[in-house]
Amino acid sequence: MDATPESPRRPGRRTFVVDRRFQYKYTLMLGVLGAAISLVFGTLMYLAHRDALTAALRTAELPESIRAQNATLLWLIGGITVLMGAALALFGLLVTHRVAGPVHVMSHYLGVLARGRYPMMRPLRRSDELRGFFERFQEAIEGMRTKDAEEADTLEEALRVLGPLATSDEAHKALEALRAMQERKRDATDRVDIGPQSQKTAA
Repeated sequence: MDATPESPRRPGRRTFVVDRRFQYKYTLMLGVLGAAISLVFGTLMYLAHRDALTAALRTAELPESIRAQNATLLWLIGGITVLMGAALALFGLLVTHRVAGPVHVMSHYLGVLARGRYPMMRPLRRSDELRGFFERFQEAIEGMRTKDAEEADTLEEALRVLGPLATSDEAHKALEALRAMQERKRDATDRVDIGPQSQKTAA
């Protein structure tokens, strides 16, 4: 009746992209937003710099050194724009991983339940989001598993008592149906499906 012990965790690389559509969408949004903000402020800074130089040198042509400074400023604005976009995109990838990881694990657990097994559940990482929801999700599954285990025990006792009393074919068929139900419940609660995805994804 007890769940089989969890197998040792297999080493492997951490997977940061577990839900491509969700993570790439918000990573791209953050990256584009960061690049746009940097570009706007950089452009305003360049225009202010150019206006100041124009006002100071209205009667003279800009020296070559000032032209070089303007070109350098433009390169800096472009570089900062790219770096800001890349930094926010990386930040978005890390943040969305903390949400997509738990969702991916819970989806795997639901898949195990759909196949008639109860998963060997493990806690999330400290950095993961949705911890409160996951704990309630875990409590619900463990409650269902406990109930099925108790019902399997009750059916086993009923079969033990009623078996010798069955004398007709109908009674034997009813007992066989109860025995099949008891075996399904025992199988679901005893042989817990661990699943490689839940071991590796939220590591």
